[in-house]
Amino acid sequence: MTTKKLVSLSAVAGLLFALMPASSTLAKSRKSLTVYERARLNDVVLEPGTYNVEVEDNGSVAQVMIYKGKNVVAKATAQTEKLEKRADRNSVRLSLEDGKAPKIIELRLAGEQQAYKFENADKQVGQKAE
Repeated sequence: MTTKKLVSLSAVAGLLFALMPASSTLAKSRKSLTVYERARLNDVVLEPGTYNVEVEDNGSVAQVMIYKGKNVVAKATAQTEKLEKRADRNSVRLSLEDGKAPKIIELRLAGEQQAYKFENADKQVGQKAE
């Protein structure tokens, strides 16, 4: 009798788990990123220093959050692009504009096989660029 109750509870728990809405959004662990010169992500200026990056991946679109300590200082939507091989280090691709801090247009994180492109990203959190 006890065995039947355990099986029944197990079956109910399995059914409840199966009925829960599936989410395709995956948050990856935070990775350290060193910025060596002023750079901006949208209208947010990142001063030289060490930041943490967290990515919530949802297929071809990702939400990228950049933290200084525990605070989100920049947040942007990025298009993901599959790479031929995993990135061997963190890297940032910049675009120069007259009179402004260089604009971050691509981010690659060590160990990941995709790039995050910010060309059409929306303005989010942080200090405005000059």
